[in-house]
Amino acid sequence: MTDNVVLFADMAFKLRGARLFPDDRCEHKKVTLDDNGGIVTCDDCGRQLDAYLTLRRMCAKWDEHKRELDAYRDRLAREAEGSMVLRAARQVEKAWRSRSMAPICPHCGQAILPQDGFGTAGFVNLQMELHRRKFKQSTDGR
Repeated sequence: MTDNVVLFADMAFKLRGARLFPDDRCEHKKVTLDDNGGIVTCDDCGRQLDAYLTLRRMCAKWDEHKRELDAYRDRLAREAEGSMVLRAARQVEKAWRSRSMAPICPHCGQAILPQDGFGTAGFVNLQMELHRRKFKQSTDGR
């Protein structure tokens, strides 16, 4: 028997393996909860359902959707981490593709044109550049 705990608000449901509605052709996806008598009925087939099995199925679906949402959030977080550089490259490409705009260098304020060889002049170590900029800011502030 596999145990599974589903957290729902401030409640925890421990689920133990069972077949939900084992011999039914209807999946009972639309149900009505009647407060008079605590009756649960399926809107599709009109059958009265066991309240426990309905709650059990709801917990299983909730857990499934929560796992999907968590996976989606993780994927978005990973994409956001890797996309800062990609977003900057897309902005430059968008400006160049418009044929009427050009991105501006944040340091000198001059336009950067495709024929300027953006990115082909070579590379510099990132840590060295960050130290150089920090040193320049500290000496310019005197």
